[in-house]
Amino acid sequence: MSNQQYSEPAYAKSVDRVKFPFYQPIIDKKLVPESRESSAPNPSRAQITGPNVQRDQAWNIRAYPCTGLGTWLVPQLCKLPVYPEILKRVQTGETLVDVGCFIGHDLRRLAYDGAPSKNLYGVDIVSHWDIGYEMFHDQDHFDAHFILSDILSASDPALLALKGRVDIISITQVLHQWGWDGQLKAAKALATFTKPGSMIVGNQIGNPRAHESTLKSIGVPVWRHSPESFEKLWDQVGAETGTKWETQTWMRSFEEMSWDTKDGAWMEDGVMIIQFAVRRTQ
Repeated sequence: MSNQQYSEPAYAKSVDRVKFPFYQPIIDKKLVPESRESSAPNPSRAQITGPNVQRDQAWNIRAYPCTGLGTWLVPQLCKLPVYPEILKRVQTGETLVDVGCFIGHDLRRLAYDGAPSKNLYGVDIVSHWDIGYEMFHDQDHFDAHFILSDILSASDPALLALKGRVDIISITQVLHQWGWDGQLKAAKALATFTKPGSMIVGNQIGNPRAHESTLKSIGVPVWRHSPESFEKLWDQVGAETGTKWETQTWMRSFEEMSWDTKDGAWMEDGVMIIQFAVRRTQ
């Protein structure tokens, strides 16, 4: 992988905290009761320690906006309206892959809620996995599989082994880092891991007015989806891959996601969170 051209944006490789408006020195206030729940069989053992210190460890690996803001301290997969279905499917033996899994926080919430962690996979372009163990103290019982790879890789054996086999893909705060063409490329790559009946779920920054936006702080164009444009994206995925998809979306305010309204102040007006569940029907 050392010679691979990664698909992540260049700005993420900078760690200059002063340069970016999305680095907040103190993120303890982001902790909510759900933040402290992990895969521990005894909830009293599920304790997060040192979020500011360990966030800085993660930031020094990659400078993503969600890392700097601490929004990952709020579990997000469980906020999806289809979460009960996701949980039930994994409990009955289906496989879930979290793309852009970061420290594994959403996977831990699934395990805490009763999903066997052996059915869970995390994929990320760089590894923050050990930081997750430091935060949740669950090395002895959290058994999810971690794959260090670029999801767009066409040659990684660990990813090739999952092609056409994954029941549920979770991809949160990832697709929005690209413009339309980049999101289409990534979505088509995700589709190769699915089969009829599979789901692709998650959320990302969206806007009721679909448009391309170039933010000064990151300097790259990104596409902001509305519900209508997100459905069009998956219609195009289907047309270009010979598959068919049924799309559900929900627009949420930052408050509804348990985030601070100021977290979006560095972005354009009107930003919201678009949650989605895309089902492969054919």
